[in-house]
Amino acid sequence: MSLPDSLAALSAQQLLAGYRARAFTPVQVLQDLLAAIGGDAFNAFAFIDTAGALRDAQASAERWQRGAPLGPLDGVPVSIKDLVTVAGWPIRRGSQLSPPQVSAGDAPAVAHLRRSGALLLGKTTTTEMGCAIHADGPVHGRTLHPLAPGRCVGGSSCGAAAQLAAGWGPLALGSDAGGSVRIPGSYAGLAAFKPSFGCIPMGPASAFAEFAHLGPMARSVGDIALAMQVLGQPDARDPASLHARAASVPEEGAALRIGHCLRIGPDAGLDAAIATAMQTLLAQLKGRTWRGRQIELLPIDLGDLWLADALWQTWCARVFEACLHLSAAQIAQLGPDMQRQQAQGQALTGLQLATARRTLREGAQRLHELFAGLDLLLTPSTPGAAPAAGDFVHDAHPDAEALRASGNWLAATPFSHPFNVTQQPALSMPWGHDAQGLPFGLQLAGRRYADALVLDFGAALEQWIKE
Repeated sequence: MSLPDSLAALSAQQLLAGYRARAFTPVQVLQDLLAAIGGDAFNAFAFIDTAGALRDAQASAERWQRGAPLGPLDGVPVSIKDLVTVAGWPIRRGSQLSPPQVSAGDAPAVAHLRRSGALLLGKTTTTEMGCAIHADGPVHGRTLHPLAPGRCVGGSSCGAAAQLAAGWGPLALGSDAGGSVRIPGSYAGLAAFKPSFGCIPMGPASAFAEFAHLGPMARSVGDIALAMQVLGQPDARDPASLHARAASVPEEGAALRIGHCLRIGPDAGLDAAIATAMQTLLAQLKGRTWRGRQIELLPIDLGDLWLADALWQTWCARVFEACLHLSAAQIAQLGPDMQRQQAQGQALTGLQLATARRTLREGAQRLHELFAGLDLLLTPSTPGAAPAAGDFVHDAHPDAEALRASGNWLAATPFSHPFNVTQQPALSMPWGHDAQGLPFGLQLAGRRYADALVLDFGAALEQWIKE
């Protein structure tokens, strides 16, 4: 196995193969990666632990020399979004209200990564408290799109998306409470996975508890699946992660029922290239079998399913809840997104919140009933490619100005947040490019806890798309 030009840009699977073949070591990989990052031209990182990562890389190299890796990610660099605690590292959560205090311990998912031998590289940037999907924040400023100057790389896992799009390592841990790994994944041409709620343990719970998921980001579905071998384990600190994890077994010989949908809710200004890409994909899937199961394609119209306004009201109420302990002076130190959401949440009435909760409950039930007759659902990840830097909505959206005024980014990205409400697994993968050559993603959703099916079929779909 010859040494490649850039170790930093190799996939996790390629790194592991290289370690096994003794073609290179984790120390060489980390040195190449740190050199590639250099001065962090895209503002992807909030913190890099050079000394700690080098120490861990040396220990990993010694284990590989003995033929005794700790786990599936031994020696693989992984970044952590700056909403997640890592022992000995500062955490800011993208907010001026969070001084760079050092965390006392690892979050459950980080503990899983550490035990597997992963090289914990550093913290990636996030919008303030993860509450916006552009890539701007009051602490770190703007995170740039490596593939498209002048366009938004997406958020709130903006640093993770920029890091991976730049080829700076293979894996990043992000978080997703309404699309925050899948939206930047779509904009940056990456794979990003929001697993079933509880599959990756979290702790402590935030105000967005039942909507919030941790999720890996990578450049391939195979690396996502590899990461889930480590991340998708229980931890007693998160009771939701203690569910049974037996793989679901499909009915033998039954068709694989796959829905396809280009609309959830009102018109969101879908890019014409995405509609064309769906037609091409359906033609590719027609008549195929997968693991002995005939693929059955079913058109799905969810144009009358609208959860964005109800979830936005709930979201703003949760921001208000999260800010209850803050003084007026502290609230004034928040960035404009958080201030606007806090004010909208404070203004909501009990009747409005009760109505919003009912809308979400009924909408979730409708989707669960839909998936009773479906194995998987194909949708776009986003209505288009990346919008302008600093923005979260395209001018093509019929309500673009109203959304900018309210800040309701959920309404601008209708395909992602319904699966936070239902807590189902949803995978975004690279799909195509618009007329300007910018990437957009395909979303594959499955029934709750059918994560293995989503990832397994997603890997096959990834290859078919390339044909």
